[in-house]
Amino acid sequence: MASQTLGDTRIHELAQVELKEPVLIQGLPGLGYVGKVAVDYFIEKLKPKKIGELYSSYLLFPDGNLGINISEDGTYSLPRYEFFAYGERDPNVILLTGDAQPSVTGQYEIASIVLKAGYTMGGYGTRSGNDVGAVYAVVGEAALGERLRKMGAKLAKGGAVTGAAGVILGIGRQRNLSCAGLLGATTGAYPDLEAARAVIQMLTGLVSIPVDLTELDTEIEDMRKKMERFRHAEVEESKEGEENPEEGKDRYIT
Repeated sequence: MASQTLGDTRIHELAQVELKEPVLIQGLPGLGYVGKVAVDYFIEKLKPKKIGELYSSYLLFPDGNLGINISEDGTYSLPRYEFFAYGERDPNVILLTGDAQPSVTGQYEIASIVLKAGYTMGGYGTRSGNDVGAVYAVVGEAALGERLRKMGAKLAKGGAVTGAAGVILGIGRQRNLSCAGLLGATTGAYPDLEAARAVIQMLTGLVSIPVDLTELDTEIEDMRKKMERFRHAEVEESKEGEENPEEGKDRYIT
């Protein structure tokens, strides 16, 4: 990965690696944090080599402010994209994660400087809890869509994919690259580990990435138990409020 600059966006090369026609897999913060959780899980398990970082004045905090992120050890960094290379399987892979979405005005610039070829992952908003675990696909070509459908994905029909996940797919198609978006159905829970697991499993089959999902399954089960305990506590508190209405009122006096 060579250092590149475009407008206010620049990539710092940290290491050189030989990759053969790599596939770019992008996962950034978004609905349910599905894409970011998925890519970060790949990075944790595969231990790929970090090859570059992207910085841009268009990478902002969710509230639109500029600033720095502070880590648990007290160190800090500007919002950034991070690139990791994994070349032990064919196809070779570049994993892209980050701690911020680009602003609307900077999405084209940032997507243009990072794009090679790729799959992008994110969340697909659904109001039905029964839909969680499904993977919706948007594709640039019918053949890839049919392949994903046979693997169990549902082809999205209508709507829009917004943010960096959508822009990079659009530019990729303009450049005649084979691109697809894998969107895990999510109610917006943060982080939605079940939706992330679904897209991880789909992607491992698509590009032959050897990742064990056992630990993620354990985390999902732990989260499910915590949510059940939380819901049970809410129900019990509601019942107590009904039995003691005056006490319930006192709790809301400020």
